[in-house]
Amino acid sequence: LPQDEIHFGAKVTFENSATGLTQTFQIVGVDEANVAKGKIAFTTPLAKILMHKKVNETAILHLGSKSNTFKILQIEYKV
Repeated sequence: LPQDEIHFGAKVTFENSATGLTQTFQIVGVDEANVAKGKIAFTTPLAKILMHKKVNETAILHLGSKSNTFKILQIEYKV
């Protein structure tokens, strides 16, 4: 898998364009998911919109009538 795009297992740092808030999450399996520890399941809407994105690309999360735009700042994989 290309290391420059987001896949399962990636640790992703992104910025919420509306708030300027920067967050980092690792995309993991459902059984490992723990938001308090910065781990989100690959099945979540956020993880789904981040998949296959690259640094400096944006992902848009639509929640009802609202939408949030996230800019990808960094992608890391544990070795």
